[in-house]
Amino acid sequence: MAKDNVTIFDSRDEAIAVLRELKRQGIPSSSITVMSSEPLHIETAGSPSRIKGFAIVGGFVGAIFAVLLTVLTSRRVDIVTGGMPIVSPWAFGIIVFELSALGAILFTLGRMIVESRLLRRTAPSGYGDAVAGGKIVVVVSAEE
Repeated sequence: MAKDNVTIFDSRDEAIAVLRELKRQGIPSSSITVMSSEPLHIETAGSPSRIKGFAIVGGFVGAIFAVLLTVLTSRRVDIVTGGMPIVSPWAFGIIVFELSALGAILFTLGRMIVESRLLRRTAPSGYGDAVAGGKIVVVVSAEE
């Protein structure tokens, strides 16, 4: 059975000091939940983000999808082009650019949702007034 240890801090510096101490004690970052009305940029409170890599991969996936879409669509439609190329480089380039950007955006959004743990089944509750009042809530989940 999991037991939650809840601590409410008035200042950002106190919360960061406690988070660093928890990290030093070896408590995994997956057991720590920080709730604040403003972002806390804490270098030691978790593993580095992989969002950059997901954006790059999403861009490549979008580009590959765009190439497949334009080439296969152009070849499937029987249009008499009068000697012109069936796949126009200008239209091809615009579609590749746009779908690369869309792929990067969607992969980044998906990774952000996963990293921020927005899909968790149970969210800590009952601390809304403290967070709305400018305080910082740190919840450490520990197995008994």
